[in-house]
Amino acid sequence: MIIYPMKTVKIRSNTNPSVVINTGICDTFFTRLMGFMFKTRLDPNFGLLFDERSETRINSAIHMFFMSFDLAIIWLNSDFQIVDKVFAKKWHPFYISGKPARYVWEIHATRISDFTIGDRLELVNED
Repeated sequence: MIIYPMKTVKIRSNTNPSVVINTGICDTFFTRLMGFMFKTRLDPNFGLLFDERSETRINSAIHMFFMSFDLAIIWLNSDFQIVDKVFAKKWHPFYISGKPARYVWEIHATRISDFTIGDRLELVNED
């Protein structure tokens, strides 16, 4: 069974509004610590968003230890604009954005081509 954080939003691309991904907000120590570690599968329409609270390269770096699947990692600045992205391989020790980022968005690896550096994204709260 896959357990995701309780708070969710939809993230929509302003460049391509038909692209919408349900996203869990990792805002507690436990959800930030665990992310997708130890999960066995990921729904292609689900992701996790981590807020680093300021734009930084070091704090927005990720690891892929204890991952059983690859991910698309999207780094966003404070304006929710994509500043970098990478196809992250499971068990790879370290990925870092080429530019400072406030948010790290982890989504299904097959969704990486849905987004381009420079695109702006939009959070849509679930009611």
